[in-house]
Amino acid sequence: MLDKSSPSLAEQSPSRPLPKARDGYFQCGFCKKHYNRADHLIRHVRSHTREKPYVCHVCNKGFARPDLMKRHAAGHDHPRDGKRKRAPLYAKSGRVSQACKACATSKLKCDEEKPCRRCRDKKLICDWHDAGFDELTPGSPMQGYDDPDGQSQYPEPPQPQATFSPSVPPMGDYPATIDNPAFTTPDFTVNNYLPDPPDPAPENHPSTSYDAISPALDHESGIFSVDGTFFPEFIPDSLIPSLSRPNELDPLNTINPTPDYRHNLLSSNMQFDFDLTDVDFGLIDYFNSQGLSHLAPQPPDAPNDRSDVDNKIALGAEAYKRSSLSAWKPAQHDHVFADQDDLSVPVVMDSPGSSIRGERQILPERLTPGSRDLIFGMVLQTSEKTMVPRIIKSFPSTELLDGLIQDYFAYQSHQLDSFIHVPTFYPNEQSSNMLTALAASGAVRSAIPTIRKLGYALMEVARLQMSTTYESDNRITRHLRPSQTFAVVIDIGLWSGNGRRTEIAESFQQPLVTMLRRALRFRRTIYTTIVPSPEDDAEELEKKWHAWIEQESFRRLVHHLFLHDAQCAMMLNVSPLISYAELELPLPSIRALWDAKSAAAWRDTYLALGVLSTERQPSLVDAMRDMSRLQGVVDLQLAGCILLHGFSAMVNEYHRFSFISKGNPKHWNALVTNSRHQELSQALQHFRMICFEWPNFPIPEVILIYEMISMLLYMSLEDLQLFAGKEDKNEARRVYHSALDWISSIDSRRAVWHAGQVIRAAKAIPAGSLTGFLAVGVYYASLAFWSYSVVLKAKNNKMATESRPLGPSSTIRGPTVYLDGDETTDVQKFISLGCGSPALQGRQGPAFVSDPGQTMDLTQELLRADASQDALPPLVQGLCQLMNGLGNAARSST
Repeated sequence: MLDKSSPSLAEQSPSRPLPKARDGYFQCGFCKKHYNRADHLIRHVRSHTREKPYVCHVCNKGFARPDLMKRHAAGHDHPRDGKRKRAPLYAKSGRVSQACKACATSKLKCDEEKPCRRCRDKKLICDWHDAGFDELTPGSPMQGYDDPDGQSQYPEPPQPQATFSPSVPPMGDYPATIDNPAFTTPDFTVNNYLPDPPDPAPENHPSTSYDAISPALDHESGIFSVDGTFFPEFIPDSLIPSLSRPNELDPLNTINPTPDYRHNLLSSNMQFDFDLTDVDFGLIDYFNSQGLSHLAPQPPDAPNDRSDVDNKIALGAEAYKRSSLSAWKPAQHDHVFADQDDLSVPVVMDSPGSSIRGERQILPERLTPGSRDLIFGMVLQTSEKTMVPRIIKSFPSTELLDGLIQDYFAYQSHQLDSFIHVPTFYPNEQSSNMLTALAASGAVRSAIPTIRKLGYALMEVARLQMSTTYESDNRITRHLRPSQTFAVVIDIGLWSGNGRRTEIAESFQQPLVTMLRRALRFRRTIYTTIVPSPEDDAEELEKKWHAWIEQESFRRLVHHLFLHDAQCAMMLNVSPLISYAELELPLPSIRALWDAKSAAAWRDTYLALGVLSTERQPSLVDAMRDMSRLQGVVDLQLAGCILLHGFSAMVNEYHRFSFISKGNPKHWNALVTNSRHQELSQALQHFRMICFEWPNFPIPEVILIYEMISMLLYMSLEDLQLFAGKEDKNEARRVYHSALDWISSIDSRRAVWHAGQVIRAAKAIPAGSLTGFLAVGVYYASLAFWSYSVVLKAKNNKMATESRPLGPSSTIRGPTVYLDGDETTDVQKFISLGCGSPALQGRQGPAFVSDPGQTMDLTQELLRADASQDALPPLVQGLCQLMNGLGNAARSST
């Protein structure tokens, strides 16, 4: 007798009477119908959900019941005669075609062989002619059960009218493969019904080999489903919103099942037999008393189904939301005056003995109190009245602002694309807007969070003041200093690591690009050739030098903006605003001429180069036509970097055209796309050969950018970011097949090889210098490792699942291939044949790419450079958090 205190009995409200025995103890959560057998309820629930988990292994047609699928599959044996083959007399598994009278009366399982095994063992007469299904009438008690799909072929045997009192069999009678029950409560709903797995095969007979019987896998799309929600197989559960969390707005979701229960149902090897009998009902008390902590064990080569999904909801997607790479959603507190509290600096930081007030001097002169007052007045002019008293009390001193400006130029002196000439920059002759922007740029690179906040607050002040400056006199749009100030402001915003500032900086690029383009600064005609002569007197030489500096400053500003635009396009995956084909102005001159501290030093450097002719200096367009023209008085390191960013725009165009032309397009030929890919690959290889012939070896920054762009050629950055959880599961599902195609091609191994070389170049860059776009490049390399590992593992798991009857899947063996080392024979074998185990060189031994958690830890360590979390720039902090989230997502999927 069932214990009324058992947890398996659903609590009954006074308005809902306890169901009678003849009504059944299993209730549908949709229409509240009752059934006496669990398998009947399961089939009935599928009529509501329209689920057809049993798939034909030949044509992939789905069925709601396994017997219908088997009968359909048998028709494929003789396709020529146009008729279905009759089902075999002796079924391999599932229901029999006709049960004998004794088995049908006792509601016990019968078999096809007559007399059946049970009648032989019990010495009974095996009479099955009277139990024929063709003798049933509509009013018969053996009438088929309710099946809205119209797929019912077998009627339900007559149910006993008296209340039953089942006995619990001993533990030794339980099937060895069942550790726990398949259901917890007789009151079934859509949240806790079970798919109907195939019945175990009878003894001495082979079991069915239909792998399509898996209740969770759609073999045509490679996508699994739970409760009608579909996800790609390769996406880790931690990147997908929880499937087991009930919808609070759905009245049907009345019970919240355990996450372990939901996900372990995806196993196709569960050995539950749903042909329950009177005796089987006695197991309910025992089953319900055991809980749901254990389910049937899975074979070792099956993909791991993880539990507790609610604790691991979309780690990758959440990491994206916290980074500056995600879309910014404005909130009420997001406005230009939100940072004005940070315009005041504590006295302890601005005291004469403070370490943040630098003593070094890079500029020809120091900032005077008068220039500081100009900055102070502009800040008060753009501040809210309520904040004025606090700002007046603790605004930065002259020494602190001067130290920040000096820090900016010290940083710029080591940058490849410096565009403000230091020897001729006198701060006390500049506008307050430019001084504010320079102080802000120096402050945001500080390791002290308070100073960084001051920098971003000053940046907002400079940005507000720019519009007033340009509108007051439109001639300023053609002047050098305002354009340089504009470039400094958008640089701060783009690499700030803050979604709001990044979006504003992205939108503010267009006005500056338009002003320079309209001023013909992209064309060659506006630039003249200025060559010093030994006969020039001091006045003439000084005049030539300043004229050359202004022209060179514009050339470097335009190319800096081109680099900035190309990097913004790669980081945000958008189209660049400046085309590589419109930059016809000469490339920047050699760095020694730019760094000359006087007119005489400039002339001597020029004469020492031996280039006295008026030879036409190449432009970016010329270099893209013929890379051998990168010579003469051109700054080779900067010119090579500009050329690489031109290639990056071509790679961006290739991926966009490839996205349009893939599949079966009507107007595009795949041969054109493949030819374009081959041309870009050859161009990058040619650039590598050219740059290694330069007098000076390419600096690590140039090599990192080269390897990064080569990596992006062999992988779709947008697809991999969507796969990693950048948006939602629908977008991840969209790129499912492209990710599998990528991992199956040689391009995936080429991509991870170049990603390893990105890490190698990053290791050669001084600690603390991996900021801005260089840090983004390291992140993209880590994303390549992460995607390669996760997609390859999912592919191997899928292949192992499909080939399980043949044995466990084989793993890749071979030597350890260091992707951040030299290109050896083992590396070539790995790229061409996939042989070997790819890894990175870590402090404690190799970090194998097959363990994405290890690679993410190594790249994070490279970006952190032994600095504390607060000392890192916000962008680097965000990237480290993003990589940590992806690493945790990968760990949770193992």
